Amino acid sequence: MAAQRDRAGLLELLEENVSFLKASAASLDAGCEAEAKRLAVTLRVLLHDTATSHSLLEQLGVKGQMAFTDTALRIDPRNLLPSAPGLVIMRMAVGVGASFIAPLDEVPLPPSRIHPPALFDTWWNDEFTRGSNGTLWSRRKFVLTMANKEGGAHVDPSLNAAYENLAKNNGLGFTSTATGVDLPFEGNAAAASVRQIAYEFLKSYEAHAHLFA
Repeated sequence: MAAQRDRAGLLELLEENVSFLKASAASLDAGCEAEAKRLAVTLRVLLHDTATSHSLLEQLGVKGQMAFTDTALRIDPRNLLPSAPGLVIMRMAVGVGASFIAPLDEVPLPPSRIHPPALFDTWWNDEFTRGSNGTLWSRRKFVLTMANKEGGAHVDPSLNAAYENLAKNNGLGFTSTATGVDLPFEGNAAAASVRQIAYEFLKSYEAHAHLFA
């Protein structure tokens, strides 16, 4: 019978995965958008539980003790726009164009995106992004789609239409006249969302350092 991992070994693996997350985040911030897929795989290792696999935080017994940083813009049922950006913001520069980015610490968030830290199940499963085709997205859905279907750890043989729309076809539906012509926003809103999820996780991890002592 295989020996169980001890806490010291789990903490070592946690530190490794946090370092993976930081390295992938830095690479994405430097312009490698595809690095979001490796972010998603690491977030899955840290956070996602199934009947047969157990996240690092769950094995450490701390996931239920943590409250997670929450920067998502909620879907307003009174808003008649067909889409909702959720975790991303829209960056526009005159003469350059417009794109979706993760705000991180660099952009002051409006009051509508400043929330008390959330318990894991709410943070992981609540839907806050709505694509222009009506598809709803949660942190869980962003992470598992990129990790399990879009090449993070596995490539699904069938295209995911909702992901393709959001990632490649301006699936939030916004346009900008920053260049003088009305053009769709650029960039992969799913990748930017996963980058913001990684940011939220790292802020949450730092805030709960006492759990990992």
